[in-house]
Amino acid sequence: MKKLLVVLAILFIGILLAGCTSQPAKPVATPAPTTVATPEPTTVAPTPTPTKVVVVVIENKTPVVNVTATPAPTAVPEYKITFTQDLTIVPGTTLYVPVGSKVTWVNADPYKPHSVMATDASDGAWFGGQTTAQIPSGQSFSVTFAKAGTFEYTTGPFQPQKDGIIYVK
Repeated sequence: MKKLLVVLAILFIGILLAGCTSQPAKPVATPAPTTVATPEPTTVAPTPTPTKVVVVVIENKTPVVNVTATPAPTAVPEYKITFTQDLTIVPGTTLYVPVGSKVTWVNADPYKPHSVMATDASDGAWFGGQTTAQIPSGQSFSVTFAKAGTFEYTTGPFQPQKDGIIYVK
């Protein structure tokens, strides 16, 4: 039994020595207080409000009246005969025109008046009842031929110069 006590005593002393020579124990770390990051409030874009479409219906409540369409007036064909200062006539003294045409004699001669004379006194009616139409410098004279026929005329500044014919069909 003595041996047992000696063994126990050595064991006890070894444990004590082992406890004294060892590294000092690290202090137990206390956890640092953790801060939880609070998220920044996010701004949410507002959802667009849909545009409202308004449909307006207009109903015509005007009563329908049967109306016959008025035909558009037809354009009156116009022809020009021009007196120049060198006593020429452009485009010439003879014309072929349809019924309802308007013939205009234009005096482009800056120096003197010109005239248009009906060859037959009975044709003076198409000059408005006169046999001669005087056309001052820079002026014009027009006749509208409302009926078919042959109308002869003479031009001149002071005496007959050129004969002309207008055929109306």
